[in-house]
Amino acid sequence: MSSRKQKILRAVVDEYIRKAAPVSSGEIKAKYFDDISSATIRAELSTLEDMGYLVQPHTSAGRVPAPKAYKYYVENFLDKRPLRRQDIAKIDATFNAKFKEIEEIVRSAAKIISDVTNYTSVIVIKNIANVVIKEIKLVGLDENSALVIIITDGGIIRDKVITVESRLDDNFLSNASLLINKVFGGRKVGDLKSADVEVQKELSDFKELFESVLSILLSYCEQDEAKVFVEGESKILEYPEASLESAKSFLTIIDDKSKIMELLEKEEPDIEFSIKIGKEETKGMDKCAVVAASYTINGKEIGKAGVIGPERMDYGKVISVLSYVRSAVNTIFNSGIKKIDIKKEENND
Repeated sequence: MSSRKQKILRAVVDEYIRKAAPVSSGEIKAKYFDDISSATIRAELSTLEDMGYLVQPHTSAGRVPAPKAYKYYVENFLDKRPLRRQDIAKIDATFNAKFKEIEEIVRSAAKIISDVTNYTSVIVIKNIANVVIKEIKLVGLDENSALVIIITDGGIIRDKVITVESRLDDNFLSNASLLINKVFGGRKVGDLKSADVEVQKELSDFKELFESVLSILLSYCEQDEAKVFVEGESKILEYPEASLESAKSFLTIIDDKSKIMELLEKEEPDIEFSIKIGKEETKGMDKCAVVAASYTINGKEIGKAGVIGPERMDYGKVISVLSYVRSAVNTIFNSGIKKIDIKKEENND
């Protein structure tokens, strides 16, 4: 494709993303090409249409990008761009809250991605049963209650206050911690259903505490499949190109967890973002596109986040939002581990 065709194609896509209306040769000339005649631009638009990049809805109308044009656009012209200050402030405010469980973080992430991009967001969290327990910490709160802190190989933290009949002094908690980590440390959460046999072998004084910790761990894997969180389902219907047919195909996908997970899978594992455009690549969703990214903690993938919107979505902004939210989630987990260590040290003091 010639340099001029590239520039004209980029101009058409930029304009259509901005206003969702067919783009005429006059608009292209006025905004982008003072030095080229309207006749030349019309000829180039016609050629791009013959090449499958543009579509002319009506004879007298301007052109709109075809899926092939969006793919060319994201491959050749797309750059992440700085987020607006107000968008950064919204995201920061969301993650400055105190979270007790990973599910709260994920739901908040899905909501803020949808709110800032104004598209439908999807987050898939991998099966928690495959997570390996690195350490379990016990922080005494009073004579009969303690804070249980679970740290896994993915950096995932869950804390919960438990209450037992035994007196939880420092010596008791210290001995219990050694035994608990001996039984649970290094094991996958999903393998702990047989741990009650080992609990019986340990000292009876610690049995109640062991069972409380085991109950918390088993609650992780009540569901065997990955969890899917969706926010802003109705937003896809607010765009002018939405039709009854496209809405029906979209809602069919959103209601099927397995299809959502397939949508977020990357065709090439090494790429940072996966972008799928058009009916053939989005499991039959007409005039839609999906941008997805993997979310990792300490180098271990814990899930995927994605945005579903019209083909003319603002790809640059979506990628910037996904990147910023990913960084914010990483910060929460990393600071969470540090806060736990501080909490433990303060308790010892």
